Amino acid sequence: MNKQNGNFFLLPNKIFDEGLTPMEFVVYSFLTSKGDAKGKNYYSVPNIAKYCGMCENSCRKAIRNLSEKGLIVVSERYFDNARQSNLYTVLKL
Repeated sequence: MNKQNGNFFLLPNKIFDEGLTPMEFVVYSFLTSKGDAKGKNYYSVPNIAKYCGMCENSCRKAIRNLSEKGLIVVSERYFDNARQSNLYTVLKL
């Protein structure tokens, strides 16, 4: 799924069969590119939106839609009982 070598990352060809909107595709691509070996990362919505060139509301909508489509899992992160950014896990297609 996510194999990073240098300055590029791979997406499975099946991603084009998922019917993603352009915003969903960009967010999915970003999360894939920034994920660790297990597809996990914890960028904040403001940072994801900034890197993807969209407003935060569009970013939240794309994340919600990707989650509903079963392409990512969103988990809340806590540290010392305080909510931190979410943990995003990109699932294999």
